[in-house]
Amino acid sequence: MSASPPFPASSHTTAHAYASNGLEILQAASDAAQAIQNSEALQHAAAQAVGQHGVAHVGPGAEMPAHMDSGQNSAMMRDPTINPKLTRLRRACDMCSMRKVKCDDSNIPCRPCRELNVDCTYNRETKRRGPPNKHAEAAKAAKKARVDTPISGLSASPSPQNAAKTLLTISSDAVLDAESIAPMPVLELLVDDFFTYIHPLAPFPHEPTFRQSFANREDRTRPEFLGLLSSMIGALVASFPRSVREHLKSQHSTHLFPKAVVMVDKCRDIALHTRGARWPVKQPKTLDDAMTSYFLGLGAAYTIQYNVARIFLSETLTLIRELGFKRPKHQGEQPNFGHETYANEPLPFNHIKDQIGKRIFWCLLLGNRTIFQLTSHNDMVIAPSTPNLPYPAYPENVDDICIQANEVMHQADGSVTLLTGFRFAIDIYTTMNGIVSLELAYGMSTLPWADQRILLRDGLMAAKSIIDNLPPELQLGSSSADSNPLASLDESGMQYVPPVWPNMQPTHDLRNVIKAHPVRRRQLQYEIQKANIFVSQLATRSYFVELYFDLRDIHLTEHPNSAEGQNGDSKAPLNDHHAGDDKEIYELMSTERELIVQNLLMVLGCISQRNLEPNGRSLVEKIRQVASTLLNDAPHRKGPLAVKSEEALEQLIEILMKLEKTGPAGETTKNGGGDPNQMTAEDEDAELRHWADLREYQLRFAAAGGFSGGL
Repeated sequence: MSASPPFPASSHTTAHAYASNGLEILQAASDAAQAIQNSEALQHAAAQAVGQHGVAHVGPGAEMPAHMDSGQNSAMMRDPTINPKLTRLRRACDMCSMRKVKCDDSNIPCRPCRELNVDCTYNRETKRRGPPNKHAEAAKAAKKARVDTPISGLSASPSPQNAAKTLLTISSDAVLDAESIAPMPVLELLVDDFFTYIHPLAPFPHEPTFRQSFANREDRTRPEFLGLLSSMIGALVASFPRSVREHLKSQHSTHLFPKAVVMVDKCRDIALHTRGARWPVKQPKTLDDAMTSYFLGLGAAYTIQYNVARIFLSETLTLIRELGFKRPKHQGEQPNFGHETYANEPLPFNHIKDQIGKRIFWCLLLGNRTIFQLTSHNDMVIAPSTPNLPYPAYPENVDDICIQANEVMHQADGSVTLLTGFRFAIDIYTTMNGIVSLELAYGMSTLPWADQRILLRDGLMAAKSIIDNLPPELQLGSSSADSNPLASLDESGMQYVPPVWPNMQPTHDLRNVIKAHPVRRRQLQYEIQKANIFVSQLATRSYFVELYFDLRDIHLTEHPNSAEGQNGDSKAPLNDHHAGDDKEIYELMSTERELIVQNLLMVLGCISQRNLEPNGRSLVEKIRQVASTLLNDAPHRKGPLAVKSEEALEQLIEILMKLEKTGPAGETTKNGGGDPNQMTAEDEDAELRHWADLREYQLRFAAAGGFSGGL
């Protein structure tokens, strides 16, 4: 983490800002001399200051004020004790200079910096007034030439990677604000994209509050807000790389066009700069800090930077615990985030903070369970909920517009809010509670096989039953325009168009429809949540089934003389109660594997690219994991449908793997190598072609009638 100040600013020493009388003129000239360090420039600065107020110049040969002769003036310039103020030659700190406020320099940190809880630094470069000094400029040019001279034997032209990084480097002298990320017209479109495509699955920050802060340009006054904004854009770009591709193209020539991972890294750098070097000891931390850490972790995970992702996601969990997790005073109480822990006086309960804190926690838990399914290595441990240390309650099933600081306004019964789908996703992953608790405590192997299989069966049945309660808006149904208003968009030629600023967005941009018709936007968000719900449910069902077969194989290996081992695949006599249970569970699990194959292909046939691509980094990985497990399983586990579908699964996995390789952090495909931080025109064409291949695969499956039966 850089030790540079949160908001470094380049500043010209404006001597005339202090001048209102003769003595203040000399003070201003002395301030200028501190940076300029030569007498000629000192006179020039003083003359500039005097000229601003209509006072005669004090340079050689200039007219002096009537009450001051040249001897007096010379003495004052030599002996600042005539005016004690002249001994205060310190300039304003970086933050006060940037904010254009008076710097209380009697202490370090100064009073304004203490109030803002930011680093009080003096790192900004002072700029010389007047025309550039030709000797100094020549020396700088000679130094630059020495630095830029290539090592013998290497090409003198910069690599595209270095050029791209140079273009995106955050200057230490720049004032950081939202436009450090992208021009405001582009940023406005990206914020809209975030709340349209990412917010349905990660429902924070509170949209009305965030948009008000964004409109008020709090990125210029509140470092925490700029950090949050940067992390949100980074997560959007990592999950939906095409969201900034046109913008990046307009900023850089095609052959220098960087991959989205460069933009993600840039957003992360800005967010970390806003925190400053002392952020780890900052108190109090806020929910903005927690959200920033979460999105930084999400962006890192989507760009295959798993070690970085673990750090930020673990940091998010720590912050959430600090902000809301306390041992309840009374039985049945649950953590909340609406109280100000560090407030000197009791403040009213803040429902916005409480709801956002709960959403962050449950989003962390969903990610934690996903990692638990995909890999055996999970460093971020979320302990099981207990009566003494319970989880927070589910967030309220209301839209952001109904949440205010002083109350939560409940919507009509039966309303399908943006939180409805999110809560169903929580239901799916909490069916793993029993297994996760056992694994964290003692391990599954400590439980007898008879109890293991019952635990897995109960979890599977619970996961299967959840979608029975989905409202019609979140059910997989017909793709006709009557049942799905968005279906007509595919036929009308409307499509997502990344920002093309400074040009106008084309008329066929999907944004034009969803802005004019908010119901269409909500329908699109339902489709995104629907894809996540059904893919997550498939992944969870597959996890239960495969774990069952793995543990059963271990049991049979360790107990070859058991009834199951002697009678093959659960053909033991039914008078053996445990063997009878296993026969029933075995048949259930075998049938379920066949259903998962069928349901996987059906789900893919019902999800369009428009709803899959924006969150493709998470959904594609889940789909590929399920498909790979089904395809690569032991032959004796595969049923007739699995064997019949092997070719279809192979094609699907091939397409998904290509999409992963051409994602925000994959390697270039040209000649099998290249710069991993650069996306060539061929790479971009390949990515779009792979998405088209997936869509063609879906259409072929649908045209063939799929498999009989439904989810």
